[in-house]
Amino acid sequence: MFDYFGNGLETSKNTLRTFIITLCIFTVLLFLNFYILFRSTKKNIIESGQHAVAEVADEINNFLIKSVDAVKFTAYKTDNMILEGESNEKIQKYFVEQTGVCRIEFDNDSTGVYGVVNGEYLDGDNWVPGADYVPEERQWYIDAAAAKGEIALVSPYLDQQTGNMVMSISRMLNDNKSVVSIDVGLDDLQNLMVEQVENGSGDYALVLDSKGVVVAHSSPSKRGLSYLNDSGTLGNLVAEKVIVSGEKNFEVQYNGMKYVVFASTIGSDWYAVSVLNENALYGPLKIIYFLFFFVLLIFLGIITVFFTKLNRRRDETEHLNIQLKSISGIYKTAHLLDLNIDTFEEIISNEQIRSLLKNGHEHAMDTLKLIMDMRTADLSKRNVAQFLDFSTLDKRLENVKTIAIEFLNVDNQWCRGRFITVDKNDDGTIHRVLWMVEVIDEEKRQRDNLQMLSETDRMTGILNRGGGEAKIREMLDSGRTGMFCLMDADKFKSINDNYGHGVGDKVLIEIANCLKKSFRDNDIVLRLGGDEFAAYAPTVLNETVGQQIIDRFFDNINLIKIPELKDRKICISMGVAFYKPGDDYSFDELYKRADHGTYISKKHEGNYVTFEGTES
Repeated sequence: MFDYFGNGLETSKNTLRTFIITLCIFTVLLFLNFYILFRSTKKNIIESGQHAVAEVADEINNFLIKSVDAVKFTAYKTDNMILEGESNEKIQKYFVEQTGVCRIEFDNDSTGVYGVVNGEYLDGDNWVPGADYVPEERQWYIDAAAAKGEIALVSPYLDQQTGNMVMSISRMLNDNKSVVSIDVGLDDLQNLMVEQVENGSGDYALVLDSKGVVVAHSSPSKRGLSYLNDSGTLGNLVAEKVIVSGEKNFEVQYNGMKYVVFASTIGSDWYAVSVLNENALYGPLKIIYFLFFFVLLIFLGIITVFFTKLNRRRDETEHLNIQLKSISGIYKTAHLLDLNIDTFEEIISNEQIRSLLKNGHEHAMDTLKLIMDMRTADLSKRNVAQFLDFSTLDKRLENVKTIAIEFLNVDNQWCRGRFITVDKNDDGTIHRVLWMVEVIDEEKRQRDNLQMLSETDRMTGILNRGGGEAKIREMLDSGRTGMFCLMDADKFKSINDNYGHGVGDKVLIEIANCLKKSFRDNDIVLRLGGDEFAAYAPTVLNETVGQQIIDRFFDNINLIKIPELKDRKICISMGVAFYKPGDDYSFDELYKRADHGTYISKKHEGNYVTFEGTES
C-alpha cells in the first residue's frame, strides 16, 4: 500500500483538530450563556404575567367578599327571625333596610336583598314580579338549593328589573326551603377587564365562572357567553385548559396564532384570565435571539472560509490516500488506473492479484479484465465484461462521480465493483480512476430476501399481485410470448359465509398448491387477491399444449380434500389468452382478454376453461 503521509499532513491535521475543538468550545459556551439569559428573561416575563393576573384575582376576590359577607349576614339574621317566629312583613322590612345598606356599602345599582321566605317572595327594593314569575324556578334559587347551605355564585344574567348584567349571590336557609339572595352589578368588573387590556396586560382579559360562563370580558359583547359550550373558538380552548385541566400558565394555538395564557383562581368558583399574543409577549426577545444566532453563523462562516483558504494547499495524493485509508476496511481490493499511460497500481490487494502484477503494472485495462475474469463466477462474467468496457467509460462517468455493478465471485459471494473518477484531462476524458471491490454478500442476500417477501402472498406462498404482474410485464416487454391464465373459485363467497373464513383460507391455499404442482418451474403463478389467481406460461402458444397444463391443474383441483367441506367440490372458472409473436399490446389488454374468457366460463358448471376467441 502506498505511503502518502508526511509531516505536512500531520501538522495540518493537528492544526485542523485544534481549530475545530477551540471553535466548538467557544460556540457552545457563547450559545449556553445566551440561552441561559434567554430562559431567565422568558421566566421573568412569565412570572410577571402570573403576578399581574394574581393581583387582578385578588382585586376581584375583594369585590366579591363584601357581597358574600352581606349574604352570609343577611341569611344568618333571617334564619334567626324565622326561628323566633317573626312575620314575613317584618322580614320584608329587614330586607328593605339591608338593601339600603348594600347600596351604600358596595353597589349603588344593586337591586338589593330579595328571596323566598316561608314560601313567599320578598324583595328589599319592593319590586313586584309578574304573575308568571316563579322564584323556585329561577337560577338563584336552584343554585342555592344545590349548594345546600353554602354560598352559591350564580352565572351572570340580564336582570329583568334593571336591564343590566348582574350576578346573584344566594344561600339557602336552615329550613331548606327559604333562600336569601343579593344581585351584584358587574360594571366594576367589566371596567377592570377593559383597564387591563388598555394598560397592556394582555390582548384579552376575562373572568370565568366554574361553568365556563364569561362573567366579565375586555370585549363587552362576550359577557354571558358559555365558553365551555362555544366549541371551535379561542375562548373554548382557554376555558377547557383553565377549568377542565386546571392549568394556570400555558400556550394555545388558534387560527395560526399562538397565545400565552395566565390564569388565577378567585375563591373556589371563578377564574381571572389574561390572554396575550405570543409574538407581542416574546417578540422582542426572539428577535434578539435570532439576531445573535445569525451573527454567530456569519462569524463561524467567516472563520471557516478563512481557515479553509489557509489549508487549501494540500497535495492531491495526500487527499487520495486519506480517502483510501478510510475505506480500506470495507473494500477487499482497490487499484488506481492511469488511463493516460495505461498503468495499474495496487492500493489494497491480495497474493493472487500480486502474482499477476509481478512483471510490472502496465496494460491497466487488460490486467483488470484478466483479474476479474479469474475472480468472477460464470453467471456474472458477461455483465462484468460489459461493465469493464473502457471504450464507454468516459460516457458513463460523464455526469456522475461513480458507477457500480453487483456480481457473483468464484467463492459464491456477492460483490460490488465500483469505478470512481479521481481526475480528468482538460478535454473531459478520464485521467485516473479507482477500481474497488467490496463483498456485499450478506447485504445482497438480505435485500433479495426482503424483495422476495415483498413479492410473496403471505397466505399462499406464491407471488402476490404486485410481484407477479411485474414479472409478467417484464416478460412481455422483452418479447417473451406465452399463455396467460386468469381464474377464480366458483361460489367462493358461499364457502366463507357457510363454513367460515378459516375454511375459505384453506381453499385458497389448496388452489395455490395446485397451481404450483400443475405449472412448470419457470412459469409465473400468482394470487391477484381474494379468490382470483393467474398464471403465465412462457412458450405455450396453442390450445393443445395449454389444455394439457390446464387439465393437469383441474385434476389436482378435483383431488382437494378439506374435511370441513365434506363432499363439496372446489370448482374453477378460467379464461386463457395468448401473447403471440408479433403482438405488442400491454399486460392490461392481455388481462382484459383472459377476463372475458373467465366471464364466459362462469356460465358453465364445474371446472371450465374458455380460450381467447372461443365461446364454448
